Amino acid sequence: MNELKKMLEEISELNKTHGVMQKGGKKYNTVAQRVEIFRKHLGTTYGIQTFLKHDDGRRIVMKAIVKSLEGNIIGSGYAEEIRGQGYVNKTSAMENAESSAIGRALACAFALHGGEYASANEMDAVGRKKQASKEPVIKHNGTETTRTNQNLLNALQDSKNPVYTLSLPGQKTKKHHKLDEVLTTFIDVLDQVKNDPDTAKDLKIMKMEQLYNNNEDIVKTLVKELPDSMREINRSVKEFQNAI
Repeated sequence: MNELKKMLEEISELNKTHGVMQKGGKKYNTVAQRVEIFRKHLGTTYGIQTFLKHDDGRRIVMKAIVKSLEGNIIGSGYAEEIRGQGYVNKTSAMENAESSAIGRALACAFALHGGEYASANEMDAVGRKKQASKEPVIKHNGTETTRTNQNLLNALQDSKNPVYTLSLPGQKTKKHHKLDEVLTTFIDVLDQVKNDPDTAKDLKIMKMEQLYNNNEDIVKTLVKELPDSMREINRSVKEFQNAI
């Protein structure tokens, strides 16, 4: 009970300082923030498990449960996504649904909701998880490497030195030779659009969609070569899109 109180107090304070701004000036906490607090205070005494309940190639339904070490279910949550519905779901529909289900399960189990419980598909914030996993994913010159952005970039740049031309708002373009630079520019443009105080939210969403659509090939390359980073970006965009 004491840990639960500490969690709720911390999520309340985090909402004030790092909450995602919504229309009307209200804020809510992302799933990533809530999972961090959940693990910080409860460690491995409780677990989060997700299940794919439905996937017919178009509609995805995910379920998440929070359970104790004894296997008792403390809370659960469901989420649904439609593949291709919106630019993020072109590549990350399953991840979107899974993250939303986790957020709802945490809200059910420990009242770790988003502050306003505003997003039907809450996603992780950009830059929250910068440490890459240690899972082997590619081989380069016969040597197995790990899923870190730098290793992927090095492997790509050792074999060729492509030019990536990003199409930016206002009929501008920007060329890069490195994928990490492309990724940085892509994030910067999204942040500029998202934080523009003089632009209505509907127009911001339209500009974000145009950025994805105008750079479809580059986005596919980023998704393939830097999957973790693009997954986080897509989740953040989806979260902004669905915030009320």
